[in-house]
Amino acid sequence: MFLPLGDSPNPARPQWVTRTLVAANVAVFLLVSLPLERPITREDLRDPDVLGTVAEMQRYMEAPPRSHYDLFIWNHGYRPGAPSLLTLLTCMFLHAGWAHLLGNMLYLWIYGDNVEARLGPLPFLGAYLATGAVATLSFASLKSGSMVPMVGASGAISGVLGFYLVWFPRNQIRVLVFFFYLLHIVHVPALFVLGFYLVFDNILPYLVERSSAAGGGVAYGAHLGGFFAGVLFAFVLDLLRGRTPAPRPGPHPPQAVHWGRGGLSTMQPAPVSDWRGAFAAALREGRMRAAADSFAHLAADETAAPPDPLEVFRLGQWLYSQDQSSDAAAVFRYYIRHFPRGGDLDRAHLGLGLLLSRRLGQRMAAREHLLAAIDLARKSPTVAETARAELALIDLR
Repeated sequence: MFLPLGDSPNPARPQWVTRTLVAANVAVFLLVSLPLERPITREDLRDPDVLGTVAEMQRYMEAPPRSHYDLFIWNHGYRPGAPSLLTLLTCMFLHAGWAHLLGNMLYLWIYGDNVEARLGPLPFLGAYLATGAVATLSFASLKSGSMVPMVGASGAISGVLGFYLVWFPRNQIRVLVFFFYLLHIVHVPALFVLGFYLVFDNILPYLVERSSAAGGGVAYGAHLGGFFAGVLFAFVLDLLRGRTPAPRPGPHPPQAVHWGRGGLSTMQPAPVSDWRGAFAAALREGRMRAAADSFAHLAADETAAPPDPLEVFRLGQWLYSQDQSSDAAAVFRYYIRHFPRGGDLDRAHLGLGLLLSRRLGQRMAAREHLLAAIDLARKSPTVAETARAELALIDLR
């Protein structure tokens, strides 16, 4: 058995939406759940509303309600047989007990800050609520017609884990391993920790539950729905960001130089139909600005065949040397996306990591590319040394 305790690296600044969500869940438990744990008395049953809710619950539930919190969950938890937009939201902030609450908040605290730092505060909140809704609806689709209310933030948090798996698979998770009386803390890549969570904590128990007649108290279907929603959203966001044309094309095609009787002059050429050829020709002739412009048009055309990877990397190097950070970063991203086995893939990751760290202020994203450069730099110790040095500088900032 193991228990995650923390992760590294972490954002340099506090991520307030993650902290606010943790505080909100704890506040609801302390201010709402605990006070309502008092048992239902005969005096309470004289209230028509209480009596009506108890009677309704007894028609669908195997055990009668014992506390006022049972009544509250009935009204504010999500019941697949009585769907409601309001309970789709409120169920994410209710928990069945201390263990349920603390386990969920531990996972949100560990994994939420990195995802929030990548997405931004408001998009992170939207993603959290959206994956939580998908998780709840996934559970409802498997329990159609059920009147047993679902509560808990685990579906939304599973969505956060899906984002984390896609974006931070190389992060190190500090894990407490315990076996009988033996305790040991180890550091394990997030890919393995979250893979274990997905397979052994959810997929296998879900399959066992489906094969048995009795259902359990854990909504494995919600966990899986939220997790895969997070993975899908992360891939879609990466795809959308990767489609940004790079670098920005100029307002006009490059001018052609012509030597006539009147001396050196320029003339507007016919519209370019082969941007790949124009890009290669501009590089051969050393016209780097024209090459950048041609490449921008080429990158914007998704039907065009990609250019030579050496030419793309050369353009990225030139833009880097000209301090055109955004355009250089976009060219390196194009290289990484289109040439996953390119000979300069380690240097493309390194260049992008340096740009993100030193010039664009995106240190968490920079760390991913620097780690990738180290992994790929098997025949280039200089690349690995530079990446490690930059990682050390990031840790000091």
